[in-house]
Amino acid sequence: MPTWLPSLPNPAQSCCILDTTFGDGVRFLKLWHHWLSNPQHTGLLYFIGLHDSLEPDSLREISPDLPAHLAPLAAQLLAQWPLPVPGLHRLLLDNGRITLTLALSKSAQPPPLEWLVAVCDFVWIPDDAKSPLPNAAHLARLSKPGTTLYSNAKDPSTRAVFERALIGAGFAVQNSPSETAPLTATFRAAHSRLTFHQQTPQTRAAIVIGAGLAGSSAALSLAKRGWEVTVLERHALPAQGASGNLAGVLSPMLSKDDGLAARLARASFLHILAELRDLESTQKPGLWDPCGKLQLARTLKEDALFQEIVERHAYPKGYVQYLSREEAAADLGHAVHAGGWLFPEGGWVDPAALCEARLHAASNALVRTHCGVLEITYAEQRWTAKDSEGNVLGSAPVLILANAFEAAHFAPTRSLHFKKVRGQVTHLPAESLPPLKRVLTRDGYLTPPINGVCSLGATYDFDDDRTEVDVASHHANVARLPELLAGFTPSLAPDSLNGRVGFRSLTADRLPMIGALPDFAGATGAETLPRIPRLPGLYAVLSLGSRGLLWSALAGEILATMLTGEPAPLSGDLLHAVDPARFLLRQTKKRFPLL
Repeated sequence: MPTWLPSLPNPAQSCCILDTTFGDGVRFLKLWHHWLSNPQHTGLLYFIGLHDSLEPDSLREISPDLPAHLAPLAAQLLAQWPLPVPGLHRLLLDNGRITLTLALSKSAQPPPLEWLVAVCDFVWIPDDAKSPLPNAAHLARLSKPGTTLYSNAKDPSTRAVFERALIGAGFAVQNSPSETAPLTATFRAAHSRLTFHQQTPQTRAAIVIGAGLAGSSAALSLAKRGWEVTVLERHALPAQGASGNLAGVLSPMLSKDDGLAARLARASFLHILAELRDLESTQKPGLWDPCGKLQLARTLKEDALFQEIVERHAYPKGYVQYLSREEAAADLGHAVHAGGWLFPEGGWVDPAALCEARLHAASNALVRTHCGVLEITYAEQRWTAKDSEGNVLGSAPVLILANAFEAAHFAPTRSLHFKKVRGQVTHLPAESLPPLKRVLTRDGYLTPPINGVCSLGATYDFDDDRTEVDVASHHANVARLPELLAGFTPSLAPDSLNGRVGFRSLTADRLPMIGALPDFAGATGAETLPRIPRLPGLYAVLSLGSRGLLWSALAGEILATMLTGEPAPLSGDLLHAVDPARFLLRQTKKRFPLL
């Protein structure tokens, strides 16, 4: 057992440990080895490490000199080290028994504690002259009654100031036998943390309405944690709505300021890459193709901006590369109007196949088709879903709405507002186009052949509820081809083409809704402040818009960590950005600006 970590009172329980300076990773390797070698530790270990670099350089340097029992673990960690981009990265080790959350920073300082949403059992604060001691208030936010903190800070004046701050934040500091002994403190305050974690119901059961990308993500994440999950789908098969297109485009998005949407897309993209590789190897080969995606600039001004963004953020080439017009044409094998971004690990995914693979991997989930839900009610701490004839389709303490704009049809959620947008994709015979090895995007997108068919799309039709394929929409899609492939004149008859219509649902800020749904009726007066009340046990994965494939990737994990108390896979500001209550919160801030 590492000297700084006492014996756990119940080794069968899971444990969350925060190391505020991951450093060379040796502390984690020692704990990992101890956890695996002790048969009493049957619970899960969640380890959060703040690392002041994007690369594991210090771990590589010490690997040759590690003791024999730690060297194999270091090799595993190095093999799974994520792409060197800032943010939170989750690594599942030893078949999920160990979850390592690496917070990577590109500065010389560890990432701030503000990134983290977690409830820790132990916190380790190594002495590091480069890094100031963390803010005691943030440590309190990550603690619960009984959380134990250790620090080997040695400077007497700094240590004294830190001790006073800890006491003021609700910690009881134990007297140390000497100034060189580790500082030990235990959190005592029964405070109310502003956290996204919800209370786990005694019965770990959930209903998911919708078996598309959103619903399959939620079902898989809960099923992996041993939950009893019932998925209700109104169609005869899963993924018959917007999730049923022949191909979905897979890539992150970038912005000049690396803002919320760009960081959320990066986290989602990296997560779905790992998920697709796992599902393809265990469930369904051929459900995707990482052929790369080339995103072309629309103007010369945008071309220059694309180059500036890649250079400003120094992204690794495995994540994105800027290609000039000449380089893009050489890469594509066809002339283009401007340069753009190449995402080497982007590509296309078969959305329906992904939904099927997720639901198959959720082996303890029950999928019920032909089950259209007309009404949801809450009584005696359970949600009940009924059909149009009043038949009970399912009942559970947790209900997850993953049915797009139809979620607003239920009585408790009628205050949800979505934009419904029609999208038509055109299917082109592969022989009608020049050879294409990558997904190509500009204003629209074009995929390489998938079973002899290229997907071209998609229209963006507001206030249009037509479900049938429309010739005018084919014309609009085909008109994009000369913009995507410079000099190419299509000889196609749009009235002879096939395609597909789907409907996106959008929020005002184009970001998804993932999390606990607000109690709209209870959030209208000042008495509800400073926190928006939530409907007990009611969650959502909604408004995935035109990035449903990407936004769905982490949705299930976000919900699962909220329900189980595990460390969140996203930083707090990103969780706020997708919080279904965010619009109510913004209204509250306008009415009460001092909150």
